[in-house]
Amino acid sequence: MSNLHPSSGQTAEATARSCYFVFPGDLNTPTGGYRYDREIIRGLQKHDWNVSLISLEGTYPVPSEADKKLALEAVDEIEHSALIIVDGLVLGTSPDLAQRIAERSGLIALVHHPLFLESGIEPQLAKVLRTAETEALTFAKHVIVTSPSTQKTLVSQMNVPTEKISIVLPGIDRPTSAEITVTPRETLATPKLLCVGSLVPRKGQLHLVEALGQLKHLDWHLDLIGETRFDPEYASQVRSQIKRHDLTDRIRVHGGIPKAELTGFYQSADIFVLPTYYEGYGMAFAEAMSFGLPIIASGEGAVASTVPPTAGFHVGAGDPLALSKAIETLLQNKDLRSQLSTGALAAARALPEWSDSAKAFACTLEAHR
Repeated sequence: MSNLHPSSGQTAEATARSCYFVFPGDLNTPTGGYRYDREIIRGLQKHDWNVSLISLEGTYPVPSEADKKLALEAVDEIEHSALIIVDGLVLGTSPDLAQRIAERSGLIALVHHPLFLESGIEPQLAKVLRTAETEALTFAKHVIVTSPSTQKTLVSQMNVPTEKISIVLPGIDRPTSAEITVTPRETLATPKLLCVGSLVPRKGQLHLVEALGQLKHLDWHLDLIGETRFDPEYASQVRSQIKRHDLTDRIRVHGGIPKAELTGFYQSADIFVLPTYYEGYGMAFAEAMSFGLPIIASGEGAVASTVPPTAGFHVGAGDPLALSKAIETLLQNKDLRSQLSTGALAAARALPEWSDSAKAFACTLEAHR
């Protein structure tokens, strides 16, 4: 456990607005959830909040008993009556931690998406996670979610009162007009596909490789970007599937990369495709739309509300045939790609920037501290 405090020198007013932010592992991990946490923390600090960070080591979202004990010890070091924000990846696994915090402090739960809805986990584990997270949320003073879809799930499936939940959408770093290179993309000899998402079963990359295996007669290249260490077995299956379809020269697996490098991939891509099963929001979709990329999406949760029909196609999750047909349609129809690109840019203009999200988050804390 590491407890990192911001620099001193805060004004008395700023010090009065203070909180602790508890999360698992490395805050710089390249995933959408950690990106949300980083941007919100940075934004809170810009709004004169004194944010103390507590990183919990352990095998989350399935921590050992030793991990849970360390987490309890970490929060016991925090002064009473402090406002404590806990990322759902930690909170959802430990009702005991939630109760301990609630007994001595103000607990704000941050839920990106319910843990039991992660694809590819055993039914028994999903049942355990659902029970644990449902109980943990009863101890929260307030719950912040990242989409209306997640709010609906918490109300309908986990019995969280609607009035106890606030929605703070993720933001985007709006690209400049110079960074949105729609016209040059249309003239590329080989259309570039881009998929961004951790290599885990929920993101559906195996189905994407299977779909592309049916499109060898067309010209294309896929950049597959996403952290591979969360589920090494699944990442290995994706690589094996690529070899089985003899696509090693056409699909490149990059692993997780920094945001600064990711911008270049968005700029050079022609089509964004992510055949996910479920998203609490879908930050990669929003980011791709901000660069004017036509989208091929799938999945439950907030996917449909994040990606409107004017910005791309929606296909059934776990359906490589439908996915293949959608990719083929866009690869062969530049006019349709251009039309959806325009729709993606229009949809992105309606999305909040990170400064807006941070302000909304700060206002929510003010109302419940």
